[in-house]
Amino acid sequence: AFRGKYSFSSDLLIQIIIFDKYNYRHSNMYKTSKIVFSPRVRKSPYFYSTMKYGAQAFSVYNHMYMPVSFDGTVEDYKKLLNGVQLWDVGCERQVQIKGPDAEALSQFLTPRNIKKCSVGKAMYTPLTDFKGGLINDPVMLKIDEDCYWFSVSDGDLILWVQGIAAGYKFDVDVDEPDVSPLQVQGPNSTKLMVKVFGDWVNDLGFYKFKEVNHGGIPMVIARMGYSKELCYELFLKDHSKGDELWEILWQAGQDLNISPGSPNIILRLEGGILSYLADIDRTNNPYEVGLDWMVDLDQEDDFIGKEALREISLKGIEKKLIGAEIEGDPITVLNEEHWPVLIDGKKVGSMNALVYSPRLDK
Repeated sequence: AFRGKYSFSSDLLIQIIIFDKYNYRHSNMYKTSKIVFSPRVRKSPYFYSTMKYGAQAFSVYNHMYMPVSFDGTVEDYKKLLNGVQLWDVGCERQVQIKGPDAEALSQFLTPRNIKKCSVGKAMYTPLTDFKGGLINDPVMLKIDEDCYWFSVSDGDLILWVQGIAAGYKFDVDVDEPDVSPLQVQGPNSTKLMVKVFGDWVNDLGFYKFKEVNHGGIPMVIARMGYSKELCYELFLKDHSKGDELWEILWQAGQDLNISPGSPNIILRLEGGILSYLADIDRTNNPYEVGLDWMVDLDQEDDFIGKEALREISLKGIEKKLIGAEIEGDPITVLNEEHWPVLIDGKKVGSMNALVYSPRLDK
């Protein structure tokens, strides 16, 4: 993903400067110092299962440990393409809005018109601040007429929502429920889900969900996930059942080439999926990052940043997030910072995320 303020023609030389310090620090993907586990950072319900099945590296996301590698980025990627994987994404915390004004507050938070979302459906809902900047890009689940979950990206979104609710006197309760997602990813994911939960899974539509109690394990099962592959998301509603749920799926997947995995940057960039704070942040507005089609300025309801976004839509933008292909040998490093992009020695943008795709060979 490239962020710059120019459009490029093929006869221009685009130079990506990779300093010696980057080469040194990135000689191996996920080359890290040791991470020390402590009570200060939360563990997901699946943490001990990921350790049991070989997690080699972790990051911290929403104040929770998130596994990022088992057999390495490329090997994890290849295994997913040929089977099914379990991803611990319990760090995707839920902000629950419940009460008489739940719909009104949920609409006030996002420029997208959520009136089109009925109970049992989910919707990608970027949230903006008063200047139109993106403060998070969660998926919203309409659990009931008076209850919404926002499955958030990294950031303390709950504090923002609680502040808005109190300041504007919305009649709602805003909290973080005991809900922790586990994703089932890969071409064999439907086979595994049907094997465990039944044939109804075949009829579950994209971005739709169903509440399930499987052998005393309560969850919401949704047909969605953080890749463009076949995938499902299981929103576990009881933290104590995490290892049990993992083991049920793991044992059922033994004849389906099951493996542990995690959100994979190769899959993400192949699918053009945004990562908040890596690709986009509060300095960006929806028009700059390809989310302008989600901004409904014609809806009757007000939302945070509406007038700012209206002004941006009329004035236009000066920078834009785009995809780029780089010729040459495969890239074997992951960038920890945004790398500068130069034209004729002048910085015109930054390379926010880059990776080599074995499937696309580019």
